[in-house]
Amino acid sequence: MTTDLLGIAEIAEMAGVTKQAVSNWRVRYDNFPRPIQNLQSGPVWDREKVSDWVKGFKGEETHVLSFINLKGGVGKTTTAVAVAEMLAQDARKHVLLIDLDPQTNATVTLISEEKWAEMDREGRTIAQLFEDRINPHIAPKFDIETAIARRVSTVNDGISRLDLLPSSIRLIDLQDRIPMIAMAGNFTANPLEILRGALQPVIDRYDYIIIDCPPSLGTVTKNGLRISTGYVIPTIPDIVSTWGIYQIVENVERFAQDIGRAIPALGIVATKVQSNNLHDRVIADLKARRLGRFGEAGGMPQPPLFENTIPQTVAVARGADVDADIRTFKGKYGTAYDSLNGLTNEIKRLCEKKKL
Repeated sequence: MTTDLLGIAEIAEMAGVTKQAVSNWRVRYDNFPRPIQNLQSGPVWDREKVSDWVKGFKGEETHVLSFINLKGGVGKTTTAVAVAEMLAQDARKHVLLIDLDPQTNATVTLISEEKWAEMDREGRTIAQLFEDRINPHIAPKFDIETAIARRVSTVNDGISRLDLLPSSIRLIDLQDRIPMIAMAGNFTANPLEILRGALQPVIDRYDYIIIDCPPSLGTVTKNGLRISTGYVIPTIPDIVSTWGIYQIVENVERFAQDIGRAIPALGIVATKVQSNNLHDRVIADLKARRLGRFGEAGGMPQPPLFENTIPQTVAVARGADVDADIRTFKGKYGTAYDSLNGLTNEIKRLCEKKKL
């Protein structure tokens, strides 16, 4: 993929300032992107990196957060959905939840199975996006505007600021073929850029994009990470569920270096927490940042543990029923509500704190 380059004049036009202001930014702010090349006409920058910096400087950036764990059943989807709902309803943010997991749990938690089946038949899911790229000789069916379901949630018949880009179980059969896209008749296509390209027309509409990733570090997850400004690791505080966290952090860091763009870990959130010795011990290790291999000399630093931990509760199962008459988050999440709300506020503070 050819990098889109721009000079000082183009940066000034994009930011709505003078060329002198851009020159001042370069001197004043240490985190202003470095030019990738110096031509006779002057330095040039990567458009994506400069655009991200300008949006952050003006307080207009879209925060894109991937929720990842390599093990299923750890409350990843419940946590991602709850954070998306509370950001939209309580914080009054415009939020898009992207379901990249072929299990479609986030999708059928936010819309009815009948609605999902209709959208899937009509090619209005994330699977169709990837299928179009796998089969470039067939006219594409995916359209981002019609694929986004508006005003979704089981709470109060939908939340006005919460949208959904649904997944499909068809993605199970497609995901192993996605890495081969560059050899499917279009050698300039990058399989890691598919989601980013599709979202370009709509991404600036949202304050937050929450991505529910599949339990793997394959191409589908990397499509989510490619556009992420950070990631969250939900985990049950036991040995099996936390086993792959070091691998996640290591692989994300390597991927971030490959694309030349930081993808920081916002933190680890303990989910389905019970009062027993094992959970207490693992949470203590997480708080001390000495979980497993993270505690070894010379190892990578462990991401911090969020202050709010999510208790095990049976209320969440009822909350996932789109036919249930649920009017409040308290009714949907039961005793886990306060913790999920606290977690959402933690995430919001981390994302919106001043960077400059």
